[in-house]
Amino acid sequence: MFKKIDKLVSKAFFGPFLLTYAIVSFILFIVSIAKYFEDLVGKDLETEVYIKLCYYLYLMQMPMAMPLAVLLSSLMSFGNLGEHYEITAIKSAGISLTRLLIPMGFYAVIISFGAYMFNNLAVPKINLKTYSLLYDVRQKKPSMELKEGGFYYGLDNYSIRIEKRNKINEELYGMMIYDHSAGRGNTDLIMADTGKMYTILNDRYLVMELGKGTTFTDYKSYNNNSKREFKREQFDSAKFVFPLGSFDLQRTDEELFKFNKVMKNVSELRFDADSLYKESGGIALQNYEQTKLYFDYQYPKYFNKDSVARIFNDSLPDNYLLYNPQINEFEKDQLLERALGKARNLVNLVSSNRERLQASALMAKESEIELLRKFTFSVACFMMFLIGAPLGSIIKKGGLGVPVLVSIAFFLLFYVLTITGEKYAKTGVLSVYLGCWGSNVILFSFGMVFLRQARNDSRLFDTDVYYMFFEKMRKKYDHRLPKKFRLKNKEKQHSE
Repeated sequence: MFKKIDKLVSKAFFGPFLLTYAIVSFILFIVSIAKYFEDLVGKDLETEVYIKLCYYLYLMQMPMAMPLAVLLSSLMSFGNLGEHYEITAIKSAGISLTRLLIPMGFYAVIISFGAYMFNNLAVPKINLKTYSLLYDVRQKKPSMELKEGGFYYGLDNYSIRIEKRNKINEELYGMMIYDHSAGRGNTDLIMADTGKMYTILNDRYLVMELGKGTTFTDYKSYNNNSKREFKREQFDSAKFVFPLGSFDLQRTDEELFKFNKVMKNVSELRFDADSLYKESGGIALQNYEQTKLYFDYQYPKYFNKDSVARIFNDSLPDNYLLYNPQINEFEKDQLLERALGKARNLVNLVSSNRERLQASALMAKESEIELLRKFTFSVACFMMFLIGAPLGSIIKKGGLGVPVLVSIAFFLLFYVLTITGEKYAKTGVLSVYLGCWGSNVILFSFGMVFLRQARNDSRLFDTDVYYMFFEKMRKKYDHRLPKKFRLKNKEKQHSE
């Protein structure tokens, strides 16, 4: 049955949770926008592209925002209950703190399960659309902007330079245009005293109206290949049209990006990890079989005496491989040269196989880490609840003051432990499971400690507790202090 105490806790939890989630997700969204800000500036993108990109980036922050929102909201809700002495009244009625945590724990489990489903089903598709769109935005050329005294190379097959630009009427002076469309280098030049630019047909074409100019062309004659001709034409006004198709946002097929690990769900990542681990085992076995061929004396069944005989163009006796002090210098040099060559080939073979093995093992670990990340970030929501709710009942402070500071501290701890554990897992210092789950294990330990302290009504964050502890320790070891300090302390105690 849903009792009044459950309604009280639910009401205290959902309001702060929605508020904190909105704040946290917005902050993380701004951080992600700042990360890609340079790729978006100056591209003259359509409003629809900006809206899509912001929408995708906002959804991408949900796996990271959910644990922090749960931690902050549980801290705030139990802090408010403790600040208004509602927890004290509930305990005085014979209801334990564990019973008080049950409804919020139930919501934390639901949030964790929902976060896992979102990470597994929605996040891969969101990542696919986000990174494919970001790739196309990065490949798009910046909007056309001519600077005074410098060449602009953004227009395909043309280089444009202007001496001066009138910012009031947008008129250009001292124009120089190199035409490279014929593929002959800097042989076609257009120079004009004045000019104007504007676009037509929905910005599909750029029109340049030039005044008082000259065209120069330097080319070889078709009648006589050894003869070069120079052509010059003057004009009072001319109009040139340039296509702007290269400035459009060219969309790449999303299927080309679907093979990245962040675009896959749990089943696909598990299949990739198993396949890569099998491939690593195959490379190791292949390396073992290939290196056997380079050890004639260690593996007699691979030794071919006839192949050695062909080196000397002679048949070899049965005891040729035994130590023979009568072997001549020429034969000795031949054998040493052959051994040295096989050793060099063996080093190259092992180095190549080692690189392949390391690359395959690293890809397998990365796939497994990405798989476990979908679980760890979901379970972290419940771990944050285990920390936030007992800690809030101990601190007894609501609002966005102390809870925000404590939440940021534990979230940074979780983030640093997660990144460090994944890094150690990739390098082989820790196992993949320990590196990925280590942060949750540490958070669980903190949660159990805080829960124990909260059930015992511990004054963990009261300053007078620590003051009294240090005073007790000072009195206990007062005789070990220097004489001048003991006198001062005794005088202080006497005055008190």
